[in-house]
Amino acid sequence: MTGKEGYDVLRLIEHGQTCYISSEYVEGRILAGLIKSNPNITKERLFFLMREIANQLGMFHKCRKNPYYQYLNPYSIVVTDEGKLYFLDLEAGSNEKRLRFMQRRAVRECFLPKEEAYYQRASMELDIYGLGKTIQYLLALSKPEPLLNSREERKFLRIISKCLNYQSKASYQSAADIRRNIPQYKKQTEHGTAIRKRLLLAAAGGVILAAAWKLQRAYRFEGQAEYPDFHMTQESKSAFRESEEAEAAEENGLEAGAQRSSRSEEYMELALAYLLELEDYDKSLYYLEKLQQYAQAVNLKEVAEALMGREKDSGLLAESLQGLEEEAQKDMSGQYCRCLIKGYSLLDTQQSANSILRLSRVCMERLEDGTKAAKEVRVYMAQAYEKLGEIQEAVKLYEELLVQETDGMKREETYQKTAALYEASGQMDRAREICVRGIAEQEGTEELKLVHIRLMCQDASIGRDLCAQTIQEYVRQAPEILEKEEFQKLVREYEIQMEGEQVWVGR
Repeated sequence: MTGKEGYDVLRLIEHGQTCYISSEYVEGRILAGLIKSNPNITKERLFFLMREIANQLGMFHKCRKNPYYQYLNPYSIVVTDEGKLYFLDLEAGSNEKRLRFMQRRAVRECFLPKEEAYYQRASMELDIYGLGKTIQYLLALSKPEPLLNSREERKFLRIISKCLNYQSKASYQSAADIRRNIPQYKKQTEHGTAIRKRLLLAAAGGVILAAAWKLQRAYRFEGQAEYPDFHMTQESKSAFRESEEAEAAEENGLEAGAQRSSRSEEYMELALAYLLELEDYDKSLYYLEKLQQYAQAVNLKEVAEALMGREKDSGLLAESLQGLEEEAQKDMSGQYCRCLIKGYSLLDTQQSANSILRLSRVCMERLEDGTKAAKEVRVYMAQAYEKLGEIQEAVKLYEELLVQETDGMKREETYQKTAALYEASGQMDRAREICVRGIAEQEGTEELKLVHIRLMCQDASIGRDLCAQTIQEYVRQAPEILEKEEFQKLVREYEIQMEGEQVWVGR
């Protein structure tokens, strides 16, 4: 094994319902480096590694003292020559360099949720999130032999989704649950006597994928190049799936017509998942192209192409959206409703805004409050109310989103939008108040600070000394604000002068 080094690792000893930890020195390789340099791996081995990581994590969670690992990612896992897998002992001085590396921003952003910017706290939920990201990483970088089939791919999509949606009621409650869901690889005989079972179609609304499923297109740790996303080539995926279905049909005596119908439903389910959850419109179009004999697929194709930014005649897009309305009435999961809402948002007319509100009310009855989909629909509703000039209704929805949203970046955007709407409606005190709330919550937000400075300076009833003190404090917190073009405009407009740490506002 080239690149082998020695590491202090944790040896987990299970005893009944409790687990004990000891430290051990082993020679091996860090999992991330191993997969990067040896991406060709048997599917059996890949699945074993995933199950073993989940197994080790489950054992760790049984420990009475410090039951959470905290730094779960492919850089904290060691694989030995014998194929055994261990977690690094991060309290050992010999691993200090590895610990500092994992605390780098590039690593944190890939293996922690956005609202957890640093490895500051340990919890089972964050360990499970890290496990989901690690599985995602392995699938993205490896080239398993044979390739994943459609059943396995969709199973991993669900596993990753439930891990990353760690705050949802539908998330995993233990690492053992994840281990049980990781597929077992079974070799097929030459004559196909061990045919895989056909892919089970999810119940309506069963495909809830995390937007975060797609790996960032830059795993550039330690100078590494860009790596591919977790997917097979579409040609290989299609050929493998169709050959499996043909074998299953032959063995089970399924009629060709029923088989085609099952495949069509699967394609539509995948097309909707890629369009709504991953916003990967290319992949959505790939599956919709296979269904052009169905009117709803033709209509969805028009919507997907418009969402990609392809120029569309507004009349043609409106016709396609009207054609989808019938499906929306039958779709109890709300997926077609969401497609329609996305499509109508592109028309940017008062009529389309009314359509968004009408469909959103139907959609919200079918979605669990607080889910990603429900929050997305609320945003579209708020934008529709804004289009219709109903500012108070829009503000009410954004305020509701601030109660539910946990993503730091989206919260900042919501604070900015809410402040802008209060300003547009003449409620300047409320606009400034929302800025102060957002800044107190997310101290690093430069945009909100600039908005707050502008709102204070333009109000003649606010003392210039208070304006100056506020500017001075914000500059102290974030000196880079001085380079912002918006700040330079404020300097000119309100005759702001600065000397050292002193600030004066002239107008």
